[in-house]
This record gives sequence, C-alpha cells and structure tokens, in this order.
Amino acid sequence: MSAFHAALFAAGHDGARAGAMSPVDVALFATVIGSIVLFGGAAVLALGWSFRSGQFDNFQQGARSIFGPDEPIGEGTDAFPGRAPAEADAAPTGAPGVTRVPIQ
Repeated sequence: MSAFHAALFAAGHDGARAGAMSPVDVALFATVIGSIVLFGGAAVLALGWSFRSGQFDNFQQGARSIFGPDEPIGEGTDAFPGRAPAEADAAPTGAPGVTRVPIQ
C-alpha cells in the first residue's frame, strides 16, 4: 500500500466506493472551483475597468512619469559610492563587445 492510499484510508475513505466522492471531497472541489471563478472574475473586472478608464491609452506618459528635474531622461544619476554618475554609465573595463547606447 502506497503512502497516498494509506492517507486516503486513514482519512475515512473505504475501498468499497472507489469512484464516489465524500462530502469533504465535494467541499474541497467546490472551494477550489469557486475560488478560481471568483479570482478569474475579479481579474476580468479589473482589466475591463483599466481599459474603460484609459490606463492603456498612453504608455509613454507612464514610462516618463518616473523621471523628473533631478533625474532627467537619458542621464545617469545613480552610481556606486565613490564613483561619479558618468563613470558608472561607462562600460566596465574588461568587458569586450559592450556598447552603451544613450536613452533617447
């Protein structure tokens, strides 16, 4: 007897009704299917709301919203301690074939 069958036997399943589902199985099945339907419906409603409210209309505006006067588009402002931002944007030494292209 495998461990799976031993667990089923210990849980109260009898071998006489091999194809029948117990009330616990039905409740578990209903819970799983119900949660799939509930979360799937919530995802469809959220996607519908996002299309109706214009969330997908202008991707460029959203992409540029993280930049500002202190961090302009195309200029590196982040660096490791002790290195200037321009040095951090340069290709690391010993990296053949690495070409940095400025962001437009």
